[in-house]
Parts: sequence; C-alpha cells; structure tokens
Amino acid sequence: MTDAAQTKPKHVMMMAAGTGGHVFPALAVAKELQQQGIHVSWLATPTGMENRLLQNQNIPIYQIDIQGVRGNGLARKLMAPFKILKATLSAMQLMKKHQVEVVAGFGGYVAGPGGLAARLLGIPVIIHEQNAIAGFTNTQLSHIAKTVCQAFPDTFPASTKIVTTGNPVRKEISATLTPSWRYQEREKAGLPLRILIVGGSLGAQALNERVPEALKQLNVPLNVYHQCGQNHADSTRARYANKPDSLTVEVQPFIEDMAQAYSDADLIICRAGALTVTEIATAGVAAVFVPLPSAVDDHQTANAQFLAKTGAAKICPQASMTPDSLKELLMPLMNRQLLSEMASKARQQAQPNATQHVVALIQDL
Repeated sequence: MTDAAQTKPKHVMMMAAGTGGHVFPALAVAKELQQQGIHVSWLATPTGMENRLLQNQNIPIYQIDIQGVRGNGLARKLMAPFKILKATLSAMQLMKKHQVEVVAGFGGYVAGPGGLAARLLGIPVIIHEQNAIAGFTNTQLSHIAKTVCQAFPDTFPASTKIVTTGNPVRKEISATLTPSWRYQEREKAGLPLRILIVGGSLGAQALNERVPEALKQLNVPLNVYHQCGQNHADSTRARYANKPDSLTVEVQPFIEDMAQAYSDADLIICRAGALTVTEIATAGVAAVFVPLPSAVDDHQTANAQFLAKTGAAKICPQASMTPDSLKELLMPLMNRQLLSEMASKARQQAQPNATQHVVALIQDL
C-alpha cells in the first residue's frame, strides 16, 4: 500500500450531472468510497437528473448554476464566460467551506467549473471518461487533472497519467455466470434462442418499429424479450402481430432486473451507450449494436467498435437498417455455438474491478 493510500482523503467531491451515463458510474465509486470510511459529497446542477438519482443515497448535494454552451445560440455563447466564472467562484466557495481534499469528475456541465475551481484551490483532480470518444468537458479537464481514467483504450493520447480502468458497473452484473456455461446449459435444455431487445427507459423507436418485422422473417424458433420504453408497449406489441408460431414474444416498458435479463439472453439488440457496452462485456452476451445517430461525435459507434473489432458484436447503422437488412445480418447469428463464442469474446474485454480501480486511484492522489 502506498503512503497516499495510507493517508486516504477525508472528503471526496464527486462531479457528475445531466445523464445516467455520467451519474451511475460516479455513484458506484461514491458508494465504494463511503464503505471505506471516506466522506463523499456531490457537485450538481439545480435542475439535473442527478438530484433525483441521488435521493436516499446519504450523499450531501451542493449545487452550482451552469449550463452547456456547445451547439447553442450566439447570445448564450457570449454569456458563457461570465456564467462559467460565476459557477467557478461558487464551486470554490463550496470546496473551501467543506474542506474538500479530492475532486472526481465523471462528466456533465457541472464538472467544468468544478474542475477549474479545484485546480485554482490546489485540490487534486481525477476524471473518468465513460465513452470511447471523450466529451467536451473531460477533454478540457484532461489537461489539468492529475489522473485521467478512461473506460476504453486510446480515448486520450498516451501519457503517464492516463489509466484504462473500464466503466464501474453494478455488482450483480459482475456476478453473472460465465457465458460458456450459460449458453451450454440452454442448449442442453433444448431451449430456443433468446433475444433481448433494449431501447432504454424512453425506448428506441427505430428498434421498436423495425426489429419486430425482421424477427418475424427469420422463421426459426425464438424467445424474444422486448423492452420498448414508456408509452410504447401497445404499438410495439402490434408490430408483432401475425408472427409465426415459432416466435414467442414478451413486450415490457421496463426491465427491473437487467442482470437477470443479460444472463438469460443469447443475443441482445440495443443502442451502444458506454454503460450498455460495458455491461454487455461484463455479463458476457453476444450483441448487435444500433448506435444512436444523434450521439455527440458519433461516440456510440466508437463504443460499439470496442466489442465489434474483437468479434464479440455486430454493428447495424440505423440509417441503413431496414427489416430486410436486419434479417440478413441476424440470419447467420441464429446459431447458439457462434453466439456463445461471441459472448466469451465479450467477457474477455470486461474489467469487472473498474470501481475498485478508480477508488484506488482516488486514494493515491
């Protein structure tokens, strides 16, 4: 154990806002820090979803008023320097008042002024980038951070302060049994292939509209579990009308137990958000990724390529995805042995100890 680890920080301030993709990895690290007796607080925006996600987590929340400027109108851009200055000064006051010793940024607008405030106060900064292409805030903070964690290799230029940690994931997903055993047991039991379609909490309409038609054309025994998002259940079920008897379908707005859903699946069709890709690798499941076309810098395609280049997944661009083209992509995958091999390749890319790795790096500052 290093001297730094022996004198671990007493107060770590997390910075993550805006999306679950930023907040959930930060929360996993925060809970691990708390278990080690370290006080954790959270720098948030007044209206961000992080406030709701942090309810009942026993983490003090401090807020600064900041919004993004990328891609917005001229007036907002002209005002941006003044708003950033105000937010930075507010963050400095909070950090001094609460005697923050380390600041950990996981992305979102709040991390920009928060990281700058920490630097001005001489507080060590560590950042974590979840995507294969770094977001704007983390790109800027990478120049002043003492340690830069990246989930995927080569997100940042090589440097002694760059560490590939993977993305922190929920412990129940890390506990999933090995792919070879799961796939073999399903084959022994004579079960049809199980396909999981996941569109996120709001649903992905491209998946809801086109995947059912493709699956109906395959004419092989399939057990389909389709998570369609809120308010889309009836319309998605309707798209499975006139399906062949060999196709068994369950459509649900939400999936409460994703760890079990991953474990049960032979193949998953989904978007390629950073946490989704990480969870699929950790669980060990073959995948067909349909990256979100509107993702900033097309980072979802880069995320998907992390597994696709190893043979663990296929990529189906939404712009060219039709029921017929998706059927042609899926047909060769209707083989459990092949899917098992893909799943094992996915598991080989997993970093199930990412949370502990990031925590250790925080303690070493």
